[in-house]
Amino acid sequence: MDKTTLKRRAVEEIDRRKNEIISYAEEIWKEPELGFKEFNTARLTEEKYEEMGWKYEDKIAITGSKAYLKGDGSRPSVGIVGELDALHIPVHPESHPVTGNVHACGHHSQMAAMIGAGFGLEVVKEYLGGEIIMVAVPAEEYIEIDYRNRLREEGKLEFFGGKQEFLRLGAMEDVDISVGSHSAMDQEELIGVGGSNNGFIGKLVQYIGKESHAGGSPEKGVNALNAAMLGLMGIHANRETFKDEDTIRVHPIITKGGR
Repeated sequence: MDKTTLKRRAVEEIDRRKNEIISYAEEIWKEPELGFKEFNTARLTEEKYEEMGWKYEDKIAITGSKAYLKGDGSRPSVGIVGELDALHIPVHPESHPVTGNVHACGHHSQMAAMIGAGFGLEVVKEYLGGEIIMVAVPAEEYIEIDYRNRLREEGKLEFFGGKQEFLRLGAMEDVDISVGSHSAMDQEELIGVGGSNNGFIGKLVQYIGKESHAGGSPEKGVNALNAAMLGLMGIHANRETFKDEDTIRVHPIITKGGR
């Protein structure tokens, strides 16, 4: 069977199941969950794996998973990546009324694209060499650092991002190449290819001061806020030295203070 015919069959299957794919995305939209907490989203996704009869691994990096269209160890393998997590934006007009979370980055549609691609490729997989792997990763958004640091201290993870954890755990060792997608607001064409890909790393710094009487003996105190401000300004002074083509971004913030 030629490639044109295979593509047509795959696309026809996706179109046939479009209502199911949209419903899946809407269910994720209704209950947006933050990184390493995407338990309902993981459940919805794994139910699709089971309905399709795909062999899968779950609980990778807490909530992540991988599903195999063939499950026979074929290579090369192509991973289709979807991201499980949402953002916490209580002021968003469509944020969840209780949690304040919302899929403002469109990960609900990205997960639907992953599942939809799996539906389409399922009907032509016998004609394909290699393997197709659905790769559902948690915690793409870099938020709730304190929470993730607690998970690290408990030994539940080492890195603060889902993809990094997948790499550490060896979950990408049987993926030869990966394909991902993302929605965009400024896209002039229906589909675009390209864009930068930045990794990230987080550092937690705690400044601990020493209290003293501000009027009677200020010299006996250590002002933690002053120290933190010096640290922030020192980092800020370096920001303009990074070349734009290196796509380095540094954003120092104070997340908690006054304790």
